[in-house]
Amino acid sequence: MRITFLGTGGARFVTIMQIRATGGWILEMEGEMIHIDPGPGALVRAKQYGVNLRKLTGIAISHVHSDHTTDAQVVLEAMTEGTLKKKGVVIGNEYVFRGDGENFIPVFSKYHLNSLARYEIMEPGKKTSLGKLGIEAVSAKHTEPKCLGYVFSGKSMKVGYTADGEYYQGQEKHFAGCKYLLINCHRPKESPLKGYMDSEGARKLIEKVKPEKAILTHFGMKMMRGVAEKEARWIQEKTGIKTIAARDGMVIDSEDKKGSSLDKFLN
Repeated sequence: MRITFLGTGGARFVTIMQIRATGGWILEMEGEMIHIDPGPGALVRAKQYGVNLRKLTGIAISHVHSDHTTDAQVVLEAMTEGTLKKKGVVIGNEYVFRGDGENFIPVFSKYHLNSLARYEIMEPGKKTSLGKLGIEAVSAKHTEPKCLGYVFSGKSMKVGYTADGEYYQGQEKHFAGCKYLLINCHRPKESPLKGYMDSEGARKLIEKVKPEKAILTHFGMKMMRGVAEKEARWIQEKTGIKTIAARDGMVIDSEDKKGSSLDKFLN
């Protein structure tokens, strides 16, 4: 299992000013390569960090906000060899493919969707697969009402992703057994905001799930200037769970027993 962060920023102003990159993240697991939430700059950051998007086998989108979807069509084009090959799978909520007729437009054109092997509308509790990789959509409590988190299940481990949204009672049950838990943590504990995860909510979730590693990402403005790292340390002290504040370009590799892929970011 390998995770590459093409961006660890999120929300409006970090995205607009590109204080951190906003290209989403790549999961390589069970022979599959999935781009999760390819936001603004995903294509450029993939080039910067040496990720070949033509090797993608799937794209997973949590919700239709622009910081999660802006580069989705061009990433799809990379996956399908410029739409010349019918390949790859895209999953997302209903709005990703249909919009809602009022506030949200579809992320992909019909032209782009026709180049895929398949696309699938997900909802909480629905399961699908990509090769040997199992994928389950889980509920998220965010301002985009159909926002989804995901759990990716391989032969020997599970990787959970909360996507955007505040902590809610019972959220932990969806991520039970996850070895790695990625949390979109927009804000520090002192600045909660309805519909968004803060570090206190992240602490509660991590404490209950007890993953081997928790990784905070998708930071808003209030998590800049070293605050994200400080909040991660606080969560680790409170929970006893290894908690990392992700950085742009960071790689987490389960085969890297010595942890050298993380050393340059954590030292």
